[in-house]
Amino acid sequence: MNVLLVIASEHGICESLRAALPDSDLLLFEPDVERALRRLVTMKVDAVILDDVPRTGRPALARLLEANPGTPALVLAGRGDTETLAGWTMAGARACVPKPFSCQDLQEALATALRPPQVPATIMPAPWNPDSTLPVASDSFNGATVGQHRMALRWLSRTSSRTEDPRRVCHGLVEAATDIFDVVRSAVLFEAGGHVRVVASHGISPNVADSLRLDYGAGLMRWLGASPCVFDPSHNPYASDACKEMQLLGGRFAVPLMNAGCVTGALVLGDKASGLPYSVEERELLSVIGRCASAALEKAQTHRDSASQQSRLNGILANITSGVVTVLPNRTISMMNQQAESILRVRAVEVLGRSVQKLGSGFADVVLRTLADGRPRLRQEVHDPAINGMLGLSVTSMGSDGAVVVFAKLPEESVSRDDIAYSPFWEYLSERVAQEIKNPMVAINTFAQLLPRKYDSEEFREAFGRVVQKEVARINSVVETLFDFSSTPDLVLRRSDLNETVRGVLQSFEDALLARAIDLEADLDPDAAEADLDPSHFSEVLHNVVQNSIDAMPEGGTLSVSTKKVDGTCEVVIADTGPGIAAEDASQVFLPFFSTKERGMGLGLSTAMRIVQQHDGDLKIVDRPEGGTAFAVSVPATRAHHENDSSD
Repeated sequence: MNVLLVIASEHGICESLRAALPDSDLLLFEPDVERALRRLVTMKVDAVILDDVPRTGRPALARLLEANPGTPALVLAGRGDTETLAGWTMAGARACVPKPFSCQDLQEALATALRPPQVPATIMPAPWNPDSTLPVASDSFNGATVGQHRMALRWLSRTSSRTEDPRRVCHGLVEAATDIFDVVRSAVLFEAGGHVRVVASHGISPNVADSLRLDYGAGLMRWLGASPCVFDPSHNPYASDACKEMQLLGGRFAVPLMNAGCVTGALVLGDKASGLPYSVEERELLSVIGRCASAALEKAQTHRDSASQQSRLNGILANITSGVVTVLPNRTISMMNQQAESILRVRAVEVLGRSVQKLGSGFADVVLRTLADGRPRLRQEVHDPAINGMLGLSVTSMGSDGAVVVFAKLPEESVSRDDIAYSPFWEYLSERVAQEIKNPMVAINTFAQLLPRKYDSEEFREAFGRVVQKEVARINSVVETLFDFSSTPDLVLRRSDLNETVRGVLQSFEDALLARAIDLEADLDPDAAEADLDPSHFSEVLHNVVQNSIDAMPEGGTLSVSTKKVDGTCEVVIADTGPGIAAEDASQVFLPFFSTKERGMGLGLSTAMRIVQQHDGDLKIVDRPEGGTAFAVSVPATRAHHENDSSD
């Protein structure tokens, strides 16, 4: 039996996997990565199956592998081209099968994922010769047990395989040293705030660990700085200050921790729990661990400093309105800021380390010429077909470090036929339609393949009818949604009570608000009561905007709805306390088929905008200093009502 964790939000995908995989397998389903990671904390699974959908993908896989590096992953890819499948493999997936898949392909891919990775053959020791003078192998290796060496190697492997914060390395070092030597007390002393302090310990009084401060000019640190080797108080009684500090820590031995040739701390070990003395070989092993720990800490310190510098640089680049890209001498992209991603409409994770040609031939041509001759090129204008616009570039050589490009999109002078042909509308349309149709096709395809083999099972036939009808209805819903969107509604405007329309919409959401623990705050101004509306279509506008706000608060929050009249205009403001809209998405939320959600066609806000414009009104995002998102829907007030207000 295999225990499989499936990360998929689509009911059809879950049904397909349940039908295609053996009944003996235990399938656990989670809708998102966060819940899957919580599940993996309490349960060990044989493999993870990840459904590739928008807003997940490789970042989700990276989080899974980082949290559970030994768990194999199988990806249900949304695309089946060679580059996509290879990208998943390079990202760490053991196997990958494109959707829609056959049952056989799925089972073969899962078998591949569950198969242990190939381990290089090792050199086997020669058979024992009874005439040989070599001693028979035992459980010890030069006085230190094989188990101790194995634990040391495991700790070294874990530490060297990933770069960590120095404090995490110190805590890991204390745990490893305690296990390897079975000591009662252990501690790592490390530089912090100008002094050497206890940053990690085992078996030492918290009062001592928190209050002890060592100085480089005296005691243990001075001795280790002058003689960077194992310190044994019993062999150095004249080093009274160092011995006193070791006595406070309950230490039996101390080894220095080095950084750039200087002592920056120490690993201190107390007596063994067994009461046995340390062997000479164990002292040598302790020295080796100290040197390895020094290298790991130096690496972690360098990584932390680099990360800190990168964080400061990212903070600066995030506030620059222009795109910034750096290119190495080997013509690969090494860095790009968020604004560059937004302008070029690419994701940094997909192009970093790739050729600069990935950013377009015109863009790459200017950069490559600068890399070739080292001459800066300022205020260059190139056409980018990916965004169907002009870019203004300035490229400066950084010598042996490559080149840096600062660019911005130039304002468009007019709308051409090409602008329509290359509009992001088509990209969003194709992505949404493909996603909404491909997933139902997975379920239909899977059950159709299994029908000849499982036709005699009444339970399977019932599941077949239920799933196929549901998924066909979903495809039909997509077609009807597209048809409805393509037709222009005929409005019948009449004097209407705006507040009554708002109340009617909010009443339809009472159950949804209660289910998500969302509080409703309504402030309806009586002076904003009358407007020229088509009540049915205007209710659709409010329904779409309110639904968008509710979807932004899956864990609960507050929905605020208010009405008011401003300069002859009736306005409805709908605000939520969700995470807000990303700056790069704010200008696109009203585009048809654009959506940050995994489900849906992305037509709610664009449909609402079209209906509001037919009312001669406006729909826009307004600033909300306290966080979240606020939409303002404004329509003209009833003319007669407005004239009466003016006469007053």
